Formats: sequence, structure tokens, C-alpha cells
Amino acid sequence: MIGVILWSSLAKEKAVIWCEDHGALAYLQGHGNLVPGNDWPEAGDLVELEFETIRELRHARSVSLVNNGNRSELPGLLRDMGRTSGRSQPVLRVISNNSYPGGNLTPRKVAAAG
Repeated sequence: MIGVILWSSLAKEKAVIWCEDHGALAYLQGHGNLVPGNDWPEAGDLVELEFETIRELRHARSVSLVNNGNRSELPGLLRDMGRTSGRSQPVLRVISNNSYPGGNLTPRKVAAAG
């Protein structure tokens, strides 16, 4: 599987990986889970990996670098995508039956047009 390193700490020998299958994040811990000869990955690195799921947590195994850091700006790009550009965005609020001014919200069937 292919993934992108979202966060990495060489000092702690830990990293978090987004996986191409859009499933759960994978967690890399320790040099022993890198393919021999690979440097510790940095945020933005593209990696190839296998994973093992233990108690609903993906553990990255056999991790190898694909691009040697050519996209190290990727985490910042992803982070900036969530920011607005001065425009206000609509906000949805969930309200309970008790907070509705009419007092009681009950579902009703709406006839289909046509």
C-alpha cells in the first residue's frame, strides 16, 4: 500500500501515516519496521508499507521511502485546505426537540411532486 507521512519524530522513532485506501491511519514505531537501508521518513514523504491490525489499530510494517522527501510541503498544503479565504462558510447546527420554538418536531411524510 502507498501512504504519506503526516507526522514524524526521529527522536521518538514514531510516525503517523495516511493510507491510500482512506482507511484508518497507520502508526510506525521503531527502525525495525523500516525496510533495511531506508532513512527515517519525514512529514510529506511518500512511502510504501504493509500493515498489521492489532486491536483496531494499524501498525505499519516493512516501510520504505518512495520519493525521498520530494513532497515535504504536503502536510502544510493539506492543513491550508481547511482554512477559509475570508469567506464565511455555512454552519450547520443540530437542535433538539426541546429547543425548537414550536415545541415539538415530529417527522411528517411529504408527497412527491410529479
